[in-house]
Amino acid sequence: MTKDMTGRRIADLQDSTPVADAARRVIALRLESVRDCLGRALRESENRRQNIHALRVATRRATAAVDIFRECLPRRIHKEVRGHLRSIRRAVGAARDWDVILQRLSKAAKKADDADRPTYDMLHGYALAHRIPAQHQLELACPDYPFGFDRLQARTVAAVRWRQDPQPSLGSFSRPLIGRLIDGFNGLAERGDGDWEMLHEVRIAGKRLRYSLEVVEDCFGPALEAQLTPALARLQEVLGGVNDSFNASRLLRQIVDGMADCVPGVADRYRDLMERQIEEHEERMRSGREDYRSWLEEWNGSEMQQALLAVCPELSVRVGWNSPVTVPVPLDPAALGRTA
Repeated sequence: MTKDMTGRRIADLQDSTPVADAARRVIALRLESVRDCLGRALRESENRRQNIHALRVATRRATAAVDIFRECLPRRIHKEVRGHLRSIRRAVGAARDWDVILQRLSKAAKKADDADRPTYDMLHGYALAHRIPAQHQLELACPDYPFGFDRLQARTVAAVRWRQDPQPSLGSFSRPLIGRLIDGFNGLAERGDGDWEMLHEVRIAGKRLRYSLEVVEDCFGPALEAQLTPALARLQEVLGGVNDSFNASRLLRQIVDGMADCVPGVADRYRDLMERQIEEHEERMRSGREDYRSWLEEWNGSEMQQALLAVCPELSVRVGWNSPVTVPVPLDPAALGRTA
């Protein structure tokens, strides 16, 4: 059994399961999770921050599911459901980003000196002025919830079928796909870490790989759950912190420069604290990059490469930095996806 979006196991999903049956079950469960998380994010003001985060994760996992099984869906249906998930994910992503900023500001303000409190108050107001409309944008992305989403889910699940003979098993279908995803991820990781935007791409590719592996984990050996999935979870934690600090430092710089242009007489009142915060975030980014380099060294090490080989025997794995991973099928960019 593999896991559903709440961490529970999905019963009766095995290596030998016909791919259309697996697709129908996984897509139904992942869209159901989006529907439930969406309801909580829209309607429950208590624990909203946690609900927003859960919805963002659920949309990513649902997108991974419809991408894995895109060959089981008509092109029109795949485009429709993926586009709807993307709209929700982008709307909830903005809300989530402001939630992270507000949480950090609240924690820092509690320990602030009296001289810094006016700056924290200003930044808190700025963040709230963006967070409130972000919630409205999420509501606009789902104007007919829950009935419209229920109809989309029903259309998608009903359209799942394998249109060629013979129908492959989940295991035989997923192995070359996972190989391509691993190859694409390795290719991004090897492009270097000097560009913060590149590290964000690595982070997103790692998420897609992790969420795809969750669907088919019972088609592979124990190395997947014991080594690869935890490694990808650690990558998300490391690069998630880098991404948060990158976004925060960029936002603070925009505020400092914008105030200097628009209200130069006021800017100096707040500049000192914001400049210090920018320096702190840049230091966290540098520290996170070092953590990423350590992670990548472990990922490229012989133990992890043997785990990759156990998961995908088709891969010509590498030990070391410069030896390429080759897959006996060409990389399909659509399988990796291009949206965050």
